[in-house]
Amino acid sequence: MSYSSFELLDHSRPIVVFGRDGQVGRALQICLNDLNVPAVFLGRADCDLTSESSIVEVLNHCQPKVIINAAAYTEVDKAESEPELAFAINAKAPELMAQYIAKVKDGLLIHYSADYVFGDSKKTSYVETDIPGPMSQLNAYGKSKLAGEVAIEKIFSVIQNETSSDSKNKPRYLILRTSWAYGDGDNFIRKILNLAFIQDGLCVVDDQIGVPTSASWLVEISLNLGFSRASSGIYHVVPDGEASWYHIAKLSIEEARQNGCHFTLKSENLQSISTLKYGSVAKRPHNSRMSNKKLRRALSEAGINVLIPHWSNQVKTYVKKYTESTMKTNSTLIV
Repeated sequence: MSYSSFELLDHSRPIVVFGRDGQVGRALQICLNDLNVPAVFLGRADCDLTSESSIVEVLNHCQPKVIINAAAYTEVDKAESEPELAFAINAKAPELMAQYIAKVKDGLLIHYSADYVFGDSKKTSYVETDIPGPMSQLNAYGKSKLAGEVAIEKIFSVIQNETSSDSKNKPRYLILRTSWAYGDGDNFIRKILNLAFIQDGLCVVDDQIGVPTSASWLVEISLNLGFSRASSGIYHVVPDGEASWYHIAKLSIEEARQNGCHFTLKSENLQSISTLKYGSVAKRPHNSRMSNKKLRRALSEAGINVLIPHWSNQVKTYVKKYTESTMKTNSTLIV
């Protein structure tokens, strides 16, 4: 990996990473440890993200110049019955992080957001300037993620308008929207592969379209943008292409078979199904496509040569590594 402005980091002050145990958090641990960067990785036991005093205490103790927020309430269906908890973690906690870092010279906040801030107002890929919503089409999770974005932008706007510091030293924020992330942990691909071992038939939704994204690649892009002088703002960080959940499942199973997996599921018994027939507690957008053109421009302008692959190549690589590492000692895969 090549980080164009790695020297911008103040190595005397650790990076604070919230969400240590999630898929993105685990990828961040690997990457930052490989870079030998001082970092503090925080999980639920280390900081209660529903408590303002807990967040403030951690930040005042660590005194970071860089905060990476990979923590999130991600149980989309469950959020419908406990929206207060979703908003506390996805909106209020990022607001408090922004309040801290927006006053720090050369400070940086990297915050991960999601495709679910959009409803179905477009049939083509969303760009960063598209207006999120409409609110009537968003589920509770999507509303909470959008509230987090709005809070961060408002905090930086207010604080920076109140100060007259040199623009070169002004703190920055990067809101990185991504979709359908998978990595080391519980995710759609692993669930599908495990089900294929024990079930002779599967039905998978085929009318929700988005872009599956590798957590490790997402982290690589995040740090490249963060360690460069990329401007504050929202960026869509997704690979090329698009897919339905059905297409991802089909490709994952085919790739696993090529790697020696012997499934109970027969190819002809993997069936596509509509969102309506599948049914779910929370409404989900049919269109989760996001354009990565702005991301490409930002990387190019910063002189960062990072590959933006097609989603299918990333999934194939992930499935190959996952099946090879787990099937050596197990007859079924491990989540």
